[in-house]
Amino acid sequence: MSGHEKLSSSSCIKNGNPGCNHQDGSSRPLLEVRHLGYSYGETPALADINFTVHRHQITAIVGADGAGKTTLLKILGGLARKISGEIIFEGEAINTKPAWEVVQRGVVYVPEGMRVFPQMSVRENLEVGAYCNRSGMADRLEQVFQIFPELVDRTHFQAGLLSGGQQRMVTLGRGLMSGPVLLLLDEPFMGLSPKLVNRFCNSFRDLARSGITLLISGQHIRRVLKIAERAYILENGRITRSGVGVDLIEDQHLQDILFIS
Repeated sequence: MSGHEKLSSSSCIKNGNPGCNHQDGSSRPLLEVRHLGYSYGETPALADINFTVHRHQITAIVGADGAGKTTLLKILGGLARKISGEIIFEGEAINTKPAWEVVQRGVVYVPEGMRVFPQMSVRENLEVGAYCNRSGMADRLEQVFQIFPELVDRTHFQAGLLSGGQQRMVTLGRGLMSGPVLLLLDEPFMGLSPKLVNRFCNSFRDLARSGITLLISGQHIRRVLKIAERAYILENGRITRSGVGVDLIEDQHLQDILFIS
C-alpha cells in the first residue's frame, strides 16, 4: 500500500470522503453535505463531496488554488444552485433555498476580498450586515466590538480611511451582524501581515468559544490547519483527505500537492 493510500489510526487521517470524528461522533452535525456535485456548464467543478461540520468547532477546507474551495462555500451560502446531492443544516435540507433564506437560517458567507463601503462609517457598514436579521442588532454590535475592540473608537470614521487590517475586521464584523450560526470564511487571511493573521486566529477561536461555528477555506495552510479541530483536503473538486487539523499538517500527500516544507 502506498503512502497516499495509508490510513493513520492514531491521528484519524482518512483518505477519500470522511466520517471519522472522535469529538462529536455521537451528536448530530450542524451541517452535513451529502454527495454534492456542481458543474460550470459541461465542466465539473465539484464531485461527490461528503463532509460534516459540528457545532462550536472550527472546520477547515484546504487545497491549492482552483481546487473548488470558493465554489463550495458559495454553494453552502446559497449563491450557487443547480447542484446534485444534499446540504442539511440543523436537520433540514437547504440546498434549494434562496440565499436570503439561507442567511436567515444562520448560514453566513463572507467572501474572499469582501470590501467595505468606503464612504460609509464603520457603524453603518456593520449595520448593513443586519439587513436580514434586525432583531438583537445592539447585542451583535457589542459582540463585534468585543471581538474587534480596535473598532470601538472608530465607529464614526469613514471605513475607507481605515487600515487594511481594520477594514478586514469591519467586513468580518458585518458577517457577524447577520447573526450567524455557521460562518463561512473564504480566504480570511489574504493580504494580512503575519501579526494580523495571528490576531485573526485568536479572534476565530473566541468566536467558536462564544458559540459560533466556523468553516474556513484558504491557502494559508499551516495557519488554517493549526486552528481547525477538523479539516478536509480538496483536490480537483474532490475531498481526498480528512483529519484533525494539526495532524494533516504532517500528511505527506498534503505536502506533496501544496509544496509545504
